[in-house]
Amino acid sequence: MTGRCGCGCGCGCLTVDLTVDRAAVPPAPTQGNPAADAWYTVPDDAGVMVFTKDGYLALLEIHSASGEPITTWPEPHLLKR
Repeated sequence: MTGRCGCGCGCGCLTVDLTVDRAAVPPAPTQGNPAADAWYTVPDDAGVMVFTKDGYLALLEIHSASGEPITTWPEPHLLKR
């Protein structure tokens, strides 16, 4: 799996486009998007979402709920579902 980080929409989110070697693993059963989501309030008020495409991981996004740009990745233990 490889990733590319950036915000293509200009909203200030942290976005990682994920690329999976589809020859190496079969797809997972498809489901709606986001495939998973969580929130955290420290250090920012924000959310984390994981998206899939055709049964493969496709995108990880951290978005602000406060309107302030996201500048750091959250510590995993701070995430709440």
